[in-house]
Amino acid sequence: MRWQFKGEAPVSFKVVMVLFFANLIAQLGTAFAIPRWLPTTPDAVHSSPIRFRGGAVYFIRPWLEKYFEYGFWAHFVLLALLFLSMWLHRDEVERVS
Repeated sequence: MRWQFKGEAPVSFKVVMVLFFANLIAQLGTAFAIPRWLPTTPDAVHSSPIRFRGGAVYFIRPWLEKYFEYGFWAHFVLLALLFLSMWLHRDEVERVS
C-alpha cells in the first residue's frame, strides 16, 4: 500500500521534499567529513568539541556545531511538514495497492 497524488504534487510538498533531502545529504556529509578533515586538538578557528562514537573528540567551527545539532531536529520538523502538506491536500491523495 502506498499513497500518491492524483495529478502533480503540490508545490508546497515539492519544496519541503527538496529541503528534507538536502538536509539529509548535508547531515550525512558532515557526519562523514568531520572525522576525516577536522583536528583532534583545538585551535583558534576550530573551538567547539564534538564527540563521536568510539570516544574520539573532534574540534569544529561553532556554526557547524549548531548546524549539526539543529539540523538533526530540523529533519523531524521537515518530516512533520511533509505529513501536514499531505493532510492539507488530502483530497488530491489516493491510495494505490
